Amino acid sequence: MLTKKSDGVAIGPRLKQALAGVVGGSMDRRTFLKRSGITAGGAALLSAAPLGLAKQAKAATAAAKGMTQVKSVCTHCSVGCTVIAEVDKGVWVGQEPGFDSPFNLGSHCAKGASVREHAHGERRLKYPMKLEGGKWKRLSWDAAI
Repeated sequence: MLTKKSDGVAIGPRLKQALAGVVGGSMDRRTFLKRSGITAGGAALLSAAPLGLAKQAKAATAAAKGMTQVKSVCTHCSVGCTVIAEVDKGVWVGQEPGFDSPFNLGSHCAKGASVREHAHGERRLKYPMKLEGGKWKRLSWDAAI
């Protein structure tokens, strides 16, 4: 069923009604701009004042000698997030996300955080195994090939 439109008379400015309840009276545009300018200026002034709340920035400590950082790519999915591997004497000892990567934006997913564990984890598979009778049996490399 069609209903007739109202005659289009506005009840009143909605922002003005909302601010009247908050501020306690009516506020025109000029008053609003003055108050918001004063608030922004005060916030800028307080952020520049040394109140001892912020600590001084310090440079990070340098990596240990012999440790190199190598950029790599996570192979767990097709996204290809950047992983920065920390390599010490040819051994992958740690990793960080690539903070300048447009894909992962400086973070790891759960799979990406475990990339190193596949090659260097304690629970990784180190030799061929075969399941016989419900138990895993170690095989020689020749038998596996």
